[in-house]
Amino acid sequence: FLPTILFVTIALLLQVLIRVIDTNNHRPQFTQQVYVVNVPEDEPAGTEVLQISAVDRDEKNKLTYTLLSSTDPFSLRKFRLDPGSVTGIISIQNFVLVVVARDNGKPPLSAEVEVPVTVVNKAMPVFERPFYSIEIPENIQLHSPVLHVQANDSEGPRIVYTISEGDPFKQFSIDFNTGVIHVIHPLDFETHPAYKLKIRATDSLTGAHSEVFVDIILEDVNDNAPVFLSNSYYANISEAAVIGTSVLQVVARDSDTGNNKEVFYQLVEERGKSSDYFSIDRESGIISTSQVLDHEEVQQHKLRVRAIDGGVPALTSEITVTVDITDLNDNAPVFTQHAYQTTISELAPRGHFVSQVQASDADSSDVKKLVFSIIAGNEEQNFAINKQTGAIVISNHRRPHMQPFYNLTVAVSDGVFRNSAVVMVTVIGANFHNPTFSQTEYMVEVIENSPVGTLVAEAEATDDDEGIYGQITYHIVNELAKDKFSINGKGEIFTLQSLDRENTVEKVIPISLIAKDGGGKVGFCVVNVIVTDANDNSPQFRAAEYKATIASDAPRGTTVLKIAASDADEGSNADIEYSIEADVGNVGENFEIHKTSGVIVTKESLIGLEDELYAFFVKAKDTGNPPRHSVVQVYIRILKLQFFLPLLLRLYLVKAKETNCFWVSC
Repeated sequence: FLPTILFVTIALLLQVLIRVIDTNNHRPQFTQQVYVVNVPEDEPAGTEVLQISAVDRDEKNKLTYTLLSSTDPFSLRKFRLDPGSVTGIISIQNFVLVVVARDNGKPPLSAEVEVPVTVVNKAMPVFERPFYSIEIPENIQLHSPVLHVQANDSEGPRIVYTISEGDPFKQFSIDFNTGVIHVIHPLDFETHPAYKLKIRATDSLTGAHSEVFVDIILEDVNDNAPVFLSNSYYANISEAAVIGTSVLQVVARDSDTGNNKEVFYQLVEERGKSSDYFSIDRESGIISTSQVLDHEEVQQHKLRVRAIDGGVPALTSEITVTVDITDLNDNAPVFTQHAYQTTISELAPRGHFVSQVQASDADSSDVKKLVFSIIAGNEEQNFAINKQTGAIVISNHRRPHMQPFYNLTVAVSDGVFRNSAVVMVTVIGANFHNPTFSQTEYMVEVIENSPVGTLVAEAEATDDDEGIYGQITYHIVNELAKDKFSINGKGEIFTLQSLDRENTVEKVIPISLIAKDGGGKVGFCVVNVIVTDANDNSPQFRAAEYKATIASDAPRGTTVLKIAASDADEGSNADIEYSIEADVGNVGENFEIHKTSGVIVTKESLIGLEDELYAFFVKAKDTGNPPRHSVVQVYIRILKLQFFLPLLLRLYLVKAKETNCFWVSC
């Protein structure tokens, strides 16, 4: 058998205690940065004046205090430090003292602090505190109280307070009687963050005075928005830039402090969506690409960048950043057509224009760099092309006899990419003849009111040339006729609108025609269109109604009145015939109207018809085909007879037989 080998792993856990031994690496620190003390001048020796305290972050360090020096060489004789005290107590014996706190480390470390000592005369006012300090916000309201300083006088309440130093811009005032300090002008942390006022308390009777310092520290308020270093920013970047490419950095500064001074950046979203193509680092203000750029899609982006400070509430400002996308040659030029067709005469001279090819390039920077060339089909060198414009002309090397057809391959290049197109050139015979009309002037008639599209005339021209030079197109050139007529490729003229002969302008309308062949030669003629009359107007009476009276004894055939009508048409369409239209039979028995003159006369004696009123219609009818007519109302009243006694002109005396008759005048 095979022996079995066992591997056994034994784990042993041990607890290791590591003790960190303190080293003397911290200096003592006084618990106050400033010590100030006032001492009455007659205080007895040994009086405790001030207690100074310091701390040390190292372990088991005992601090000792000593007086190091003084501005007055005799001050060490007047003051002493209690050596047995853990907190150094200064006993009086007198000005600016330097106190040293020293630890017992190895090596020992120490710290120093100055202690100004003022010996106060009992007649002088004494402030309740040796030093005043306060913090206020920079936007404190004007005339707000800041601090109350107060001094005592052994002689009683007769102290006047004034600001003697530390207020160069007169930002503060102090109440003479109460010692309350007020703000009287706006404060600004950014221009003057702190004030050290010297307040004087003066005995108004003796003039004795004492002074104390008041430190007024302004607290910064977020009252300044970020300000960009530039009014606007401009940059350009290639459309080939990869995502994440830095474009530019915007920088804004804030005059505030602390969190109010911190500035962060963001892009403002706008309608153009330019912000989708870029991103901005919130802290550094570096703008980078976030999408692939395309000059052919957008050539310029306008971004709005907002700077936000860290205040609460935050203040902001905005700036415009213009980013131009520079073009990269990443598109081939393209002809506007894949194939061009043109025709030239076999007699075309050298330099004669044949055709022009045009191309475009999506890369705007390459548009002016395009170069044209003929790369095939021009083996005989009959054609030349302008490299910049693409204009093709007959070259100086053309041969006397050209082929009837050429198939030219032209190319355009932007220096990197190339594209091609075909130009098909047809060569035709020379244009020897002008188009010719069979007449130089035509006279045609068309009836008025004919429907639109009525054929008016055929004015066909001929050209003895062949091919395109024998193909004719027709054109109406005078404005009056253009509005009223059209002409097709066969020379057929049609109406475009209804014509009215009663319109004097349209009685005879001249049409000036041009026949043009494919070579530009022309022929001329005039077609005079006479608009003939159509019976489209009814007779019109001169009066809306007619009235007349006639005596009952009027003899037969007496004229009663004349009816008159007119017709705007011409010829037989304007000839009028009159007739009486009456429902009562006795009208026709007593009256009749002349057919052509319209005169109404009596047919019979009217005696016995006195006071009768005859009402009837008279019809005026023209002789057109079909005829048109109008009617008018006529009223005729029969008057009574009136008798008059005859008056003899002179007296007659005659003799006569009873069977004879004679005449007299009366």
